[in-house]
Amino acid sequence: MQKKVLNDLYRQGGVTSFVFPGETEITLEPLQNLALALNAGARFLVVDFSGRNSFKGNAPISANDLFEKLLDHATLDKLCNSEESWTITGTRCFPSNDDLFRNLYHNLQLLKGAIAQTVVILPQDINDQEAYYAKLISRLIVVDGESVAEASAFLEDLPHFNKANLLWLLPQKPDKKKFYHAYRAVRRSHSFFKEIRRCNWKKDASAFAKIIEQQHKFSILEKNPLDGSSKVFRNIYPLLLLLVLAFPFFFVTEVEPGLSNTRDRIHERDKLSVAPSFEYTFDGKESMQRIARYAIGRFNALITNERMVSLYVKSTLEENSYPSNAWEKNKQNIPPEGTVIKFSRPDNIGKTASDSIGAAWKYWTSIVSDSVAYLTEFYHPVATADFRQHNGIDVASRQGARILAPFAAKAWTTRDERGGIVIGLVRQKDVILFMHCDQLLYLDGQEVMAGDPIATVGLTGHTTGPHAHIVTGLIDKNGNKFIGNVKYKVIDPIKWFYMFKPAANAIGSRQ
Repeated sequence: MQKKVLNDLYRQGGVTSFVFPGETEITLEPLQNLALALNAGARFLVVDFSGRNSFKGNAPISANDLFEKLLDHATLDKLCNSEESWTITGTRCFPSNDDLFRNLYHNLQLLKGAIAQTVVILPQDINDQEAYYAKLISRLIVVDGESVAEASAFLEDLPHFNKANLLWLLPQKPDKKKFYHAYRAVRRSHSFFKEIRRCNWKKDASAFAKIIEQQHKFSILEKNPLDGSSKVFRNIYPLLLLLVLAFPFFFVTEVEPGLSNTRDRIHERDKLSVAPSFEYTFDGKESMQRIARYAIGRFNALITNERMVSLYVKSTLEENSYPSNAWEKNKQNIPPEGTVIKFSRPDNIGKTASDSIGAAWKYWTSIVSDSVAYLTEFYHPVATADFRQHNGIDVASRQGARILAPFAAKAWTTRDERGGIVIGLVRQKDVILFMHCDQLLYLDGQEVMAGDPIATVGLTGHTTGPHAHIVTGLIDKNGNKFIGNVKYKVIDPIKWFYMFKPAANAIGSRQ
């Protein structure tokens, strides 16, 4: 990544979340001044989920509205098209499940188009499930307060915050013996630079805004390192090169016989797909419905519906000597952590996809580095009574899973309202696009090696859940689609698979 690209990624906007453990009062004015400075003095957006300032907002919506529903066009127009700054408040609230989080994520993305940098106040009693969602929307989480011990205990109880990009503003680090995990999280952060220690963020919003910008860029660079070498590295490079060349002459290493680490390995799905069953250990959060969709897809290469999944879950529970409604809540069966369930080939599903579809199914699910990825929709060039028009295939996956390059190519990126963040790979005859990405790991014009992680699965654009929408095409100067500097015509990804006969196990070897 070049510096101008880094600056551009920062200017696209992000969320800075504040949390004040133990504070009896959270004053809005310093946060509003900071939000204004982050947006170059144009206008600001502050969202208070803490409930401490429930009657001090001026927005036409409450904080609850951001995750309870998608904002309507009239409200969005008022928030985005006026020149007014907004403070959104309400009672203490925050998303507690995936559906609520998706609404919040989409609404913040829409508002980011008008006000790039958003300041969020998190609840002081936030639990770890809520902290997980807060981490997903926040590029930086700032912890401040009056008591180091109280803030340390707060951070110690939230494992998801321990792994987030933190800025700790309290004067001392957490006590290592009492709050070991909090201590390590703060130590890993960039919180103790002199300029941060000397800056009073409540009195000097402009100076602190520059610190926030640096922290955002740190977060971006962790996922997208800068190209090139630093000045120090360039100066010592000749000496390092000489040392590397001389090393083998001083230390002789005996090479152990064995297989190369770069051998082609058959992907887990390919090894197990012919087996009559597999066992899955649940983590206490994963639902049986998701694993059932994966299992039916792996065994039968079918797109599932609710009835199919419901019947399969009930029969699987009974096969494992559990009641058919075990652990059921809100139409989801979520086994406790450590529960092992055996999933067998479905015997209550009459229709089975052909072997040709099965081979393509294994290939496309291996594109995403998620062991339980599955297809949720096939290619449909025109709308029918049974299917909507769909110009690709959808691979459902956990958010953040890496998308792997199926072949060596040149990368091109774009962004649109429906597809969200898009990365395309172009080679001599064909193209492949991955939509709804979360983070891009390559930039325009960069050369990609087969099997390289090129992006992560996300929720950008129009989507009801984390997945990769995959579009394939043939390069054609008369094509009606384009990516980068080439035109192409869309074709069915299953047809593409058999036209180019890619080697699925080559991708699996890169995971």
